[in-house]
Amino acid sequence: MFQMYKAGFLSVGTVLLWALMNVSLRYCILEYGCNQFAIACSNAIFCGLALIAIGNYKINVWKILKNYQTWLFGLIQVLRNVCMISAFVYISSTQANLLTNIEIVFSVLFAWIFLKRRPSGIDFTSMLFIIFGCFILVAGIPYEVMGVATMWVLAASVLSALHALFAEIHPDNRSDLTMQDRFSVTGWIMFVSGLAFIIFFTLLSFIASFLPEEIISRTYILQYLPSAAEYFAWNNLIGGFVTGVFFYAISMYFYLYAVSISTSEYFMMYRSTQAVFTYAVEIAFSAFAALPFLPLNANDWLAAVTIILSSLCMILMRTPRGEKLKKIIERAFKK
Repeated sequence: MFQMYKAGFLSVGTVLLWALMNVSLRYCILEYGCNQFAIACSNAIFCGLALIAIGNYKINVWKILKNYQTWLFGLIQVLRNVCMISAFVYISSTQANLLTNIEIVFSVLFAWIFLKRRPSGIDFTSMLFIIFGCFILVAGIPYEVMGVATMWVLAASVLSALHALFAEIHPDNRSDLTMQDRFSVTGWIMFVSGLAFIIFFTLLSFIASFLPEEIISRTYILQYLPSAAEYFAWNNLIGGFVTGVFFYAISMYFYLYAVSISTSEYFMMYRSTQAVFTYAVEIAFSAFAALPFLPLNANDWLAAVTIILSSLCMILMRTPRGEKLKKIIERAFKK
């Protein structure tokens, strides 16, 4: 029982740190002019370095780097962060976090397609309510930014679902690793992935410099690609360092520790309420005039309650007690 309380405390700490990181990243972009691509890369690199520092220095780094699944795992994570940070330009962190609950729908569908785990009737019902809640929330976003904000959140959600899929099948995740080993593996994945994206974005920016202005003006990504110098700009470096070390790395420590002494389903119960923590952090930031306060209207609250309760229902049904309840409900409907 003590272990579950401990896991609950670590899970709450993880979700709170993620909320702080999301709001801080939005603050860096809106108030300090940080580039979303540059700060996402520096955030990943500093997080990776911090985890490597507290991890097992004897870990076989070459084994990690030569595994193609490691690269897929890390690149998807960093690209997901890029998409999520880009969404913060247009909508609040709370709205973005609520909409990312659609990743649960994608996760269930991917598990059905690739792992042959067919969803239950309760899963399908919950997914419909999540989609309905997201639709209500999207309908309340200003029309001029609705499309681009939704696109970035959807991309982040799909990538999160793929990340979870790779986490399940990645051999290093399934092997019997110590906590320090996991810190090192995760740290090296984040570090090399962040560097890889810096190289990729720099090359893309170099190629874009030869393209006609008309093409660049019509292509969103090319408009916001950072120059090589921007990766070393003080705002992007400091923003990436603070959010990467104090929020991202510590949250990864809490997350890995929580999952190691409980289950991923137990953690996801807390993860489904992340928007609540994010909203509280945004209110705190607005109290100091750091960010404009974005109140939720009645439709937003309806969407929030629908999304959170539906997500929580799906997660609870995957716990041992939930599985028993599911069988009872299924037997009742068969009769």
